Amino acid sequence: MQFKDKVVIVTGASSGIGREVALAFSRKGARVVVNGRDRDRIDAVVTEIRANGNVAVGVPANVSKKNDAAGLVESALDAFGQIDVLVNNAGGSRGSRSVADLLEDDWDQVVADNLKSVFLCSQAALPALKRQKSGKIVNVASQAGRAQSVLAGPHYAAAKAGVIGFTKQLAKELAEFGINVNAVAPGIVRSGPRVEAMWDSFSPEFQARFISDIPLGRLGENHEVASAVLFLASDGASYLVGATLDVNGGRWMI
Repeated sequence: MQFKDKVVIVTGASSGIGREVALAFSRKGARVVVNGRDRDRIDAVVTEIRANGNVAVGVPANVSKKNDAAGLVESALDAFGQIDVLVNNAGGSRGSRSVADLLEDDWDQVVADNLKSVFLCSQAALPALKRQKSGKIVNVASQAGRAQSVLAGPHYAAAKAGVIGFTKQLAKELAEFGINVNAVAPGIVRSGPRVEAMWDSFSPEFQARFISDIPLGRLGENHEVASAVLFLASDGASYLVGATLDVNGGRWMI
C-alpha cells in the first residue's frame, strides 16, 4: 500500500491509535494533516514525521465543534489543495458508569467527541471529495459499538454504535461519487496511558478471564489498528462500501 503525495487528515492524531495512523500514512509517502487539541503533542507528531523526511502539518481543533471541523478541512486544502483520505479517529470516554449513574453532561460530551465529530468532519470534507469524485473516509468505531463496552461505559457504546450506523448511511450516499466510506472496530488496544490505567484498574482475575475470551490470547496494539485503517484507505479496498472491519483478536465475530 502506497500513498505517495496523497493528502490524509487524521483527527485525534496527537496520541494513541491516531498518532500511529498518522505515522503509518507518512511512512507510505502521504502528506499528513495531524489534528488534536493539544498543540505541543500535535507538534511532537509533526516533528517526528518530518524527521523521517516526510510531510506533515499540525492543525489544533476540537472537531466536535462545527467551526473547528470546517477550519480543519480548510487548513488541509490551504496547505495541500486536496483531500484524499479522512480518518475520523477523534474520541474518548469519561470513564465507565452504569446507565443508572451516568451523568447527562458526560453522555453529551462522549457522544459529541465520538459521533458528532465524525458527522461534522465528514460533512466539511464532502464538497472537496465530491468535486474530485474520489476519496476515502475511514471511521474509527469500536467493539463496544458491536456489543457493549467493558472499559468505557454505555455512552461510549452508544456513540460507537452510532459511528457504525453513520458509516453505512454515508457510504450509501457517497458511493455514486466514487468515495468509499468504511470503518474499523478495534477491541481493547494498548493505545496509551488512559486505556492502560483503565485496564490496570481491573483485578488480575478479571483480566485473565477477559484475555481468555480472545482467541489470539492478548490485547491489540496501535499498529494493528493502523494497518487496518491503511488497508481501507488503499486501492485494495476499492470494492468495500459501508463495511466495518473488526480488529479485536477474534473476541467478537460477526
